[in-house]
Amino acid sequence: MTDDAPEERKVEARVRRRSWFAWVWVVPILAGGIVLWLAWRALSDRGPSITIEFKAAEGLQAGQTKIQHRDVDVGTVESVDLTPDMSRVVVHARMTRAAGPFLNEKTRFYIVAPHVGVGGISGLSTIVSGTYIEMLPGRDGESKRHFVALDEAPILPPDSRGTSFTLETPDLGSLTRGSPISYQGVLVGEVEGYTLADDGSHVTVTAFVRAPWDSLVHPETRFWNAGGVDLSLGAQGVRVRANSWAQLLSGGVAFETSTKVLSNPPSPPGADFLLYDNRQRALRAARGPELVYAAEFEGNERGVEPGIPVELDGLEVGEVKEAHLRFDEHHHKLLTRVTFSIDPARVQIQDMPHPAGDDPSQTVGGWLKTLVDHGMRAQVGSASFITGQKLIALDVIPGAPPAHIKQVASGLEFPTTASADFTEIMQNLRGVLQNLNRATSGPQLTHAVQSLDQTLTHLDNLTRDIEPDLKSLVKGLRDTADSAQSTLSAVQGMMGNNANNPANTDLPKLMRELEDAARSVRVLADYLDRHPESLLRGRKGDKE
Repeated sequence: MTDDAPEERKVEARVRRRSWFAWVWVVPILAGGIVLWLAWRALSDRGPSITIEFKAAEGLQAGQTKIQHRDVDVGTVESVDLTPDMSRVVVHARMTRAAGPFLNEKTRFYIVAPHVGVGGISGLSTIVSGTYIEMLPGRDGESKRHFVALDEAPILPPDSRGTSFTLETPDLGSLTRGSPISYQGVLVGEVEGYTLADDGSHVTVTAFVRAPWDSLVHPETRFWNAGGVDLSLGAQGVRVRANSWAQLLSGGVAFETSTKVLSNPPSPPGADFLLYDNRQRALRAARGPELVYAAEFEGNERGVEPGIPVELDGLEVGEVKEAHLRFDEHHHKLLTRVTFSIDPARVQIQDMPHPAGDDPSQTVGGWLKTLVDHGMRAQVGSASFITGQKLIALDVIPGAPPAHIKQVASGLEFPTTASADFTEIMQNLRGVLQNLNRATSGPQLTHAVQSLDQTLTHLDNLTRDIEPDLKSLVKGLRDTADSAQSTLSAVQGMMGNNANNPANTDLPKLMRELEDAARSVRVLADYLDRHPESLLRGRKGDKE
């Protein structure tokens, strides 16, 4: 090895200290943080899981259908299944934490979907957003996680202020859920629902009147069915009362309260009322104890039925409650027995005694007894000739035989008199026409006409036979009249015009009588010349 060989160089490594954080990890760390934050938020907002039973799914979809309250999402449908017996649908939903405290036994759910009915169109927003479940939170109650949804949307929100009342009617008519309730034409409530009685005798309607109008309902209030058009025919003619379009389509209820009782306390919640067929029936209903009488009428009283009015001298004071036939064994004939009532509050007669402290029923009963003693009787009349509607009229009949209100086993019996209305007149006229028809259609009339025809034929033949002799008779009468006239003229000339002649005192009178006789003979001859048949038939009235 030589000394010229190069020397080895020492290499030293430079060590630099690097930072422990690398910027490349910023993005993953941020992404992870966001995921954790979202997960924490989801877990913190996550509420309880609930199940809801529905009659049908009606467009519900897992993961998409929302549960809302006042258009704000409070939950999401997670799954849609069927019950084990496949009779209903079970929806599993996850609610938000904010909705958890309001999930109790008073909470209600229902499906919101497009609906078209007589009351209007609802749920149009779901055409774009899709079907959703509406939640009505319960304010108080025991916590609950399983619910049974409503089959239909409720008519009123749970927090609606007002009062519910019960109406009873024999027939529901056109009423339905949501039908409007009006007072003086103003919408003040809705019909919440209705149920049929267990025995099927009537329908119970639940009516909700909003505050502050619920204070207008008092025990004296009258409710009636205001649906459609109220058409009434009576003595005043035809009356038509049309309601709003909403009531025309979906029915409705109206009520009225006298201003005299508005200062009294209103009716309590759940108070019972009768629902009348129309306004006339409602206002006609008695507001206190009634006077009930019975009356019996002879003959065919068609049209006398329950509900027709009772009028006292033209003023309506009551109505007929019952009408049926009764057989009178003593006289062997049928009678129409009518039971009618009179409302004492509607009988107002001036100058009649008003005993202080007496009950109105006793006062009016005493008035009727006095009027009956003075000739008042009950009779069947016609309220309208066009419709034929009947009524019971209580009128004073001049010259009526004595009668009194009698107490019988069934109650008070009111004396009656025969009807004298247009119907009875028409029945009598019909009887006369029937008698004329029988008389003219019988064989006697035919025989009489044949006999008259034969008699006229004989007279005609007789006139034709004697007509040649009549001409000579007439000529003789004329000659006689001329001879008499000539004789009179000769006698007058012979007697002269001397007023002192004694024969002149009566002679002028004789002359005038003879002249009149001659003139009468001449007239008779002229008449027989024109009417020779008068010798057989007699002279007709001649104005000539």
